[in-house]
Amino acid sequence: MDVSIVIPTWNGRRLLEAFLPSVLAAAERYRVESGFKVEVIVVDDGGTDDTAFWLAENHPGAVELLMKRTNEGFSHACNTGFRHARYPVVFLLNNDVEVDAGCIGPLVRHFSQPDVFAVACETTNLETGDVSGVGKLGSFSRGFLRVHAGYRPAGDGEFPSIFASGGASAFAREKLLELDGFDPLFAPFYWEDVELCYRAWKRGWRVLFEPGSRVRHKVSSTIGARFRRYEVRAIEHRNRLLAHWIHIHDRSMWRSHLVRMVFLALTAPLRADLAFVEGLMEALLRQSAVRTRRTAERAAAERSDREVLAVFEPWIGYR
Repeated sequence: MDVSIVIPTWNGRRLLEAFLPSVLAAAERYRVESGFKVEVIVVDDGGTDDTAFWLAENHPGAVELLMKRTNEGFSHACNTGFRHARYPVVFLLNNDVEVDAGCIGPLVRHFSQPDVFAVACETTNLETGDVSGVGKLGSFSRGFLRVHAGYRPAGDGEFPSIFASGGASAFAREKLLELDGFDPLFAPFYWEDVELCYRAWKRGWRVLFEPGSRVRHKVSSTIGARFRRYEVRAIEHRNRLLAHWIHIHDRSMWRSHLVRMVFLALTAPLRADLAFVEGLMEALLRQSAVRTRRTAERAAAERSDREVLAVFEPWIGYR
């Protein structure tokens, strides 16, 4: 299959200089070995550095640059790239990710199956060597979806993942556009990839983890340079709540969520977690949009919450 590689960036010229060569090398290897086409699209999200000049000078013809007038955040930049992509598989990468030369082929092979929505890479922290991105198990406890417990299966096969990270994953373009990409409700960051993939699971599609596709992530400070830690935590709380309010339709799980949410709100001052209170208030201000999304997702769902989470029960022992 032909592949579109989409890389959102904001004032990331130095990161592109360090990591784009590995992307171009992987694209070339996939072209040679498969005979399929690859395009590389960089979406400049209203940056003010010399990214455009550097790309034109160093990679003329190898990269297509889309320049946004204003900075709107990760979700908007990705969606711009998704809409512009021409090929059936979209490989989404952060600008601070170095990829193995042979990482594209193992991802793409899964998309021969019509129900595959996304496939995640195995991600290693470039500086520490720790494996940070693996298959993610889905479960529900204490009123919330649990999505960050990971497992590393061995050998070949199909390994389910509750979500595919927006930092290094491939998506079926047609399905991606059918879902309208990342929901801008979750801008500027956090939980947009979890929400998108949970949406796909409930539509009857699958998200997989491919341990044979390896990338290395240099954890950058883009968010930390623009937002205070308190603001980041509040946004994370807000978006986690929004995802639950839109997608948790099972009555028992919904009651458990409401009870836990009230408990967390009442005890937040005692736990010195006022960011949760702010996140809750910000989520409540978005209730009109949430109700519209919740109604639409209930009507479109082909799997229940419990049916989605049951997929991961056989894999819990692999942790």
